[in-house]
Amino acid sequence: MALFGKKKTRTADGRKVDRELRIISDSTSFGFREAYRALRTNLNYVMESGKIGHVIMVTSSVPAEAKSNIAANICVSMALEKKKVLLVDCDLRKGTLHRYLGISRRQSGLVEYLSGIEKDWHKCIVHLDEYAIDFMPSGMIVDNSTELLADPATGRLFNELAADYDMVICDTPPVNAVADTSVLSRYTDGAILVVSHNAVTKDNVRAAKAQLEASNTNILGVVLSMFDATKTGTDNTKQYSYYNYNYSGGYGYTGDEKKDKE
Repeated sequence: MALFGKKKTRTADGRKVDRELRIISDSTSFGFREAYRALRTNLNYVMESGKIGHVIMVTSSVPAEAKSNIAANICVSMALEKKKVLLVDCDLRKGTLHRYLGISRRQSGLVEYLSGIEKDWHKCIVHLDEYAIDFMPSGMIVDNSTELLADPATGRLFNELAADYDMVICDTPPVNAVADTSVLSRYTDGAILVVSHNAVTKDNVRAAKAQLEASNTNILGVVLSMFDATKTGTDNTKQYSYYNYNYSGGYGYTGDEKKDKE
C-alpha cells in the first residue's frame, strides 16, 4: 500500500486527524480493493449506457471527508482496466494532492494554464508511472479562483481533456465551503458526493445536495467514507465484518479493515 504526505487537519466536528493518501495495490486488503472495483463497475455502467460523459467531479460537503483519497483511487482503479486517466486537482485555494503525490509545488498546473502563464496544457501534466495515470496539479495559490474557473478558457480546456482521455476525475473543494465546485459543474458530466460516516451532519449533506442541484449538477451517487459499523447504533455489525457496498457506490470498512479505511 502506498502512503504519501501526511497533513494534520480538522473534521467537521472539530476532531484533529492525520490525512494520508492511501492507494489501492496488491498489498491492500480485499475489502479495500473490492469496494473500488464496485465503484468502478457502477461508473463504467453509467458511462457505457450513454447517460453521462467521462468528466466526473468528486466533492464533499465539508473538508476532511476523504474525497481526495477517493478521487485518486477511482483513477488508479480505472487505469487497471488500461484506460487513459487524468486526475485534476481543482482546489485552487488549498490544493494538496501534489504534496501527497510527491510533486513539486513549482510544477505548473491548472492555475498556470488558466492564467495564461503556461500556454500548453500538456506541460501542466505529470505522468505517475507507478499508477499509470496522469495528474494535473492545482498550481500556485490564487485568490480569484472562482473567476478563473468561470472563464471560458476553463470550458475549452475541459473539452480538450475530455477528447484526450478516457476518464477525467476532478478533485474539487467542498461544495459548502466555496462557489468553485458549482462553477466547475458547468464543465463536468456529473458529481460523486462523498459523505463521511459519523463525521458530518445531515444538514451539511442536505445543504451540499441542494447546492449541487441549484447548479444543475448531475449527482451520480454518494460514497460513504470513514465507515465504522460499531457506531451505527445496531447490534448487526457482523454483516460488516470485512466490507460492504451497494449499487449507489457507498462503501465502508470495519474490524481488521480499519487500518485501510478512508
